[in-house]
Amino acid sequence: MKLMLTQDWKDKYSRKLEEQYPGVEIIKALSRDKQEEVLREAEAVLGFTGSMELDLLAAAPELNWIQALSAGVDRIITSQYVEKLKEKDVTITNVRGLHRDIIAEHTLALMLSFTRRLPDFYRQQQRRIWKRLPVDYLGDKKLVVLGLGAIGKEIASRATAFNMTVAGVKRSSEEVPGVAEIYTPDQLPEAFRGADFIATILPLTAETRKMLGEEEFAAMPDNAVFINVGRGKVVQEEALISALQQGKLDGAALDVFQDEPLEATSPLYELENVIITPHVAGSFPGYYGRAVGIVSENLKRYLNDRELINQVDYSRGY
Repeated sequence: MKLMLTQDWKDKYSRKLEEQYPGVEIIKALSRDKQEEVLREAEAVLGFTGSMELDLLAAAPELNWIQALSAGVDRIITSQYVEKLKEKDVTITNVRGLHRDIIAEHTLALMLSFTRRLPDFYRQQQRRIWKRLPVDYLGDKKLVVLGLGAIGKEIASRATAFNMTVAGVKRSSEEVPGVAEIYTPDQLPEAFRGADFIATILPLTAETRKMLGEEEFAAMPDNAVFINVGRGKVVQEEALISALQQGKLDGAALDVFQDEPLEATSPLYELENVIITPHVAGSFPGYYGRAVGIVSENLKRYLNDRELINQVDYSRGY
């Protein structure tokens, strides 16, 4: 079996998989020409979706399986080639849950940065100013989590450890441990009521694209902080900027954006009540070491004709 690798990870990870599964040949293909060559025979593709030539995947004669090294696969699902892949019954899997604890930590760090006013104190430090400012705490605050998948549940769990009240927005109304209130996407105004923090970890799908716009930001309390550690295109960025500029939100903490990298001319850079991180919420040392465990499990299942884990539902987009 030939598996095409589109990611330039250390060779030790490929060797580990090849040693575990004799007969599997992992071929690194970082250029379009190389991918075109390898895809003549490859049954599976492994890598981040941004490094995959999707038109070549859709035309690959032997391709059965795409294993993404990310949780999000919206680049594939929202592409013009998705119907062809679906028609060919190509299975797409991701590494869902791989960095749920990491992104949850990042989200808590962003909330703490606002309650403890760390950016304000750092600005004072740079100017050699010693001045006490009123600070707050997370306990007794309300957090609304949009998207209660593995990461959203982990954020909720950690928030409750800080004695926060957590509400969640998800497609079904089934209960989630640690989440006091569950709302559906058509109940956003009710979900936002009384919120101090609103965090979105929504995947990008046809339903969620530009889901948060002027009407949704107007429904958020003026004292709320908006956090996005999910997908930038879920947000109508101009509407968010307008809400921040007009004081309709207390602040925002953003790790993802409509277009990345964020242009230097973006007004977001100028707003002192905005914290920007460059799409690093899920980054940590040893990422590939964790990911290879999921890849290994799926390779074992694939070779034994068993159902793969972390399969993406084409209709849902995640």
